[in-house]
Amino acid sequence: MRKLLLLLLLTCGCFEAKAVELDGNYLSQSGELLFRFKGDSLYVDIAQSHRNVSAFKLVKKSNGKKTATFNAFESYMQNGSETYREVLIRVTRLKNKKFLLEYFGKDKDREYNSNERYTIKLID
Repeated sequence: MRKLLLLLLLTCGCFEAKAVELDGNYLSQSGELLFRFKGDSLYVDIAQSHRNVSAFKLVKKSNGKKTATFNAFESYMQNGSETYREVLIRVTRLKNKKFLLEYFGKDKDREYNSNERYTIKLID
């Protein structure tokens, strides 16, 4: 009976949905942007030139079976002093190594609101 119960538990564990794991390079659906998740950072580059557009420090807020959310911080210099913007980044698993990446937020020192969405696909 114990062996049967152990076998049943191991079998159920094989079908358990995994939390969203992001590590690697993801290309936007348009092919214009490259999103690089590395550790606790997200780098957004122009895909053709690899010129950096943004770099975010990620703090995981939640991680479910289909969706992960992060508080993301981007620091930059403005008028000789450092400032930052904070955005909420949500990544939802679609299918076939495709994800929907959305970010919402505003700059700390100015009126700027963002609400952007990208379908991204793992390329390596």
